[in-house]
Amino acid sequence: AGLTEAERQAEISAREARLAHASRVNALGEMASGMAHELTQPLTAILSQAQAGRHLAARGDMEAVGKVLQSIADQSKRASAIIMRLRNWSRMAPEETTEVHLAGVLQNVELLLSADARKNGVTLAVDAAEQDLVVRGEQVALEQIVFNLVRNAIEAVEDVDEKQVSVSARAQGSFAEIDVSDTGPGVPDAIRDRLFEPFATGKPNGTGLGLTLCQRLAEGMGGDIRLLPQAVRTTFQVRIPLEGGNGGEAER
Repeated sequence: AGLTEAERQAEISAREARLAHASRVNALGEMASGMAHELTQPLTAILSQAQAGRHLAARGDMEAVGKVLQSIADQSKRASAIIMRLRNWSRMAPEETTEVHLAGVLQNVELLLSADARKNGVTLAVDAAEQDLVVRGEQVALEQIVFNLVRNAIEAVEDVDEKQVSVSARAQGSFAEIDVSDTGPGVPDAIRDRLFEPFATGKPNGTGLGLTLCQRLAEGMGGDIRLLPQAVRTTFQVRIPLEGGNGGEAER
């Protein structure tokens, strides 16, 4: 028997609801995978600092132990903030933005990745020339974005002779621009146009979720990330609204 118009509409509505639910579940899984990836960094730092603290305590250097414990506390707060973001995102709760000093963000990322760069023979140059740059954003989210881009850049130069990664920041209009450049072979043409889509990756063991997560975090702060097409070196640029700027979304 044929369906009435009302029954057809009800069936269509039910199908759309199922698709919308599946989309939300897939997106949440995507974000959860990205967050799990992000949590590796602070948890690894906590383990490393705890091991160092044990050796320092055995030597009786309690002043150094105090610094290690503070670092462990800082990384624990970082992990907690990452988990809280996933909870907020799943509830679609708005992120709380505050004044964030960009120089502090870049210094924290440099501190976290300088040892890794040295171990791999990479020259990491971080230049926050405009020390007074203050953006309207979320500290941990911004650090995650820059951390991911710098870590990707360090990995990109592992097979080239000239291993250089540079990070710089400047004000441009109502936005702060953060450039992360490297001397690697560049982004493969096959994924260039879908670089920020889920599961697009040029790494043999990559998840293809890192840049997707970064773009979402940047957009949540009214900014964006883009690959600069005409740059001499491979350069990703993050744009975040300056504190007191016009705000709104960055033009792509």
